[in-house]
Amino acid sequence: MFSLDPDMSTQRSLLAYEHAREAAQRFEYFILGISTALCAYIGQNLPPQKLGLSPYTLEVASLVLLITSVIVGFRLIEAVIMCHRINQAMLHLGEERGELVSNFSGKPLLNKESGSIQSVEQVQQRIAKLNEQIPMTKQEFKTKSAVVLRYYKLRNWLLALGFIGLFISKIITPYFQ
Repeated sequence: MFSLDPDMSTQRSLLAYEHAREAAQRFEYFILGISTALCAYIGQNLPPQKLGLSPYTLEVASLVLLITSVIVGFRLIEAVIMCHRINQAMLHLGEERGELVSNFSGKPLLNKESGSIQSVEQVQQRIAKLNEQIPMTKQEFKTKSAVVLRYYKLRNWLLALGFIGLFISKIITPYFQ
């Protein structure tokens, strides 16, 4: 149903964003948990042997890939958290600038939160500072988002190669005996 109430559509989009963010976060934690458990299981059940041209060496290499994917997974989660912080800062700066611009009439402004009065010059300086900060924060967000994408792709490739290597090492074992 189409709603003419702007608050209703904003609330729905915020709710949809929050659900998508939570789902993505749970998925990342799940993948990281499964990867960590798999590494622990393989490491526990891997008997020490000499490395050489054997399925054992492929299994060890696969374990190294999986461990690397776990490390990259932790870095991915860390980068996503930083993206959320930068996004929050960017939104806050934009909201603050919007409040100042929309309420500024060339007269001193009352800060409703602190109770302090800001002079016309202070308001103009703050708006100018916000106009400088917002593009820098947007660029920082763009840069960090690119890092998240790189970590995401790298983690997925390492995980896939680790699983494939592990699978192959189990299949080719009979051919080396």
